[in-house]
Amino acid sequence: MKLVESILTKNPCYTAGKKITIKGLMLHSVGCPQPKASVFINSWNSASYTAACVHGFIDGNDGTVYQTLPWNHRGWHCGSGSKGSGNDTHIGVEMCEPACIKYTSGANFTCSDTATAKAVAKRTYEAAVELFAYLCEKFGLDPTADGVILSHKEGHSRGIACFSVGLSGCFLLPT
Repeated sequence: MKLVESILTKNPCYTAGKKITIKGLMLHSVGCPQPKASVFINSWNSASYTAACVHGFIDGNDGTVYQTLPWNHRGWHCGSGSKGSGNDTHIGVEMCEPACIKYTSGANFTCSDTATAKAVAKRTYEAAVELFAYLCEKFGLDPTADGVILSHKEGHSRGIACFSVGLSGCFLLPT
């Protein structure tokens, strides 16, 4: 796994400096056709970007993991649910998506290049598995324990994430 530190030092989430006790990991998908982690990093590293902040991005082009918050900082990645917020307990990581998809409504999309889409999905998934294994070891988390590794949807089902955060402005990002 290639892990590059690229902390979003200008983002208000980082400057707030709130810390968490890490109890788990939450995997997200960026929700738009953008494979380049650098596009998000460049856009989000601003004092005026208050929509979201995650601990890391997995680049769709090469699988590089970019750490964008210190692991123990409170991120803004899942909102809140009826039982609180996974932002207070979970590290949030976004997997970038292939440029060849086009969302049609909600989670539905079309794909103009299935082979590329599958390659990006495989690359980001494999990097996520390696990253989560590393983080579980680093923080003494049992990856098989209930609630330790969740998707955003699973976080919502448990009452610790909103229905859908979405990446505000995602569709406005350059490709």
